[in-house]
Amino acid sequence: MTVLLTNDDGFQAPGIHSVRAALIEAGIRVITVAPDGPRSGAARSATFRRPVHVELAGNDRTNPIWACDGTPVDCVRVALLTTLAEPVQLVISGANQGANLGDDATYSSTVGAAVEGALLGLPAMAISQQSADGRFLLVDRTGHEFSGSAALALALAQSMLAHPPPQRSVVNVNVPGRALTGPIEIATLGRRVWRRGGLVEQRTEEYGHGYYSFGVASDSDPGYDAEPGTDFAAVAAGHACITPLSLDWGNQEAPAQLRDWLNRALPGVADATGLLAGG
Repeated sequence: MTVLLTNDDGFQAPGIHSVRAALIEAGIRVITVAPDGPRSGAARSATFRRPVHVELAGNDRTNPIWACDGTPVDCVRVALLTTLAEPVQLVISGANQGANLGDDATYSSTVGAAVEGALLGLPAMAISQQSADGRFLLVDRTGHEFSGSAALALALAQSMLAHPPPQRSVVNVNVPGRALTGPIEIATLGRRVWRRGGLVEQRTEEYGHGYYSFGVASDSDPGYDAEPGTDFAAVAAGHACITPLSLDWGNQEAPAQLRDWLNRALPGVADATGLLAGG
């Protein structure tokens, strides 16, 4: 079995190497195609007006690492639309440095890369690690510990390879910054609470040129709606959570089918990680 691994923090980031090492140790071949530097917040941005370049990083031909000068979506497209990563049975994006919860997931190029994999016909997972301080900032101030993310990514990967989820779907996984405990929750996307002018500072320069500065990583970060059943609530309680995202927009039954698949897969995943399976 072969997995395509990507991220938005860059091919040298510790999160992607933690997941890569766990997969390889379990006997799974890994082809990594990841950006040559950070590309956070690019969502599903893709490059169409210039060439996208890739370069082999290191000498491992069995589990190669390719550095790409494009976006995370470009990485997936380069891998799956050429013979660079053939054959592949699963796309994993992450582990990201920072959670991708609620509305924030729509900005995330970690999630965007997984979405691209799903739209190109493969099972896909996005996995993100909350910072060690357990906060929900737009840009984290503290570090990340990836052992829990790597273990959960491996268990989910093994399940998805053995019994693939419905087509055109993504499982979006978030792991709390505190010690990983059960249950693993199936959650819905929560919401950020934005207000006009909250983070935006307007400046005027000499000759009348103006600009706007969008502040991040401050105590004025927008709040979030942590209603029970949401991903924010699950991670705030110290639980890993999985949000099923169906991209089969014309099929009204698709979300329920994806959730049913996840309910069947979760006990095995929980068993493999020593965690409990939640609803």
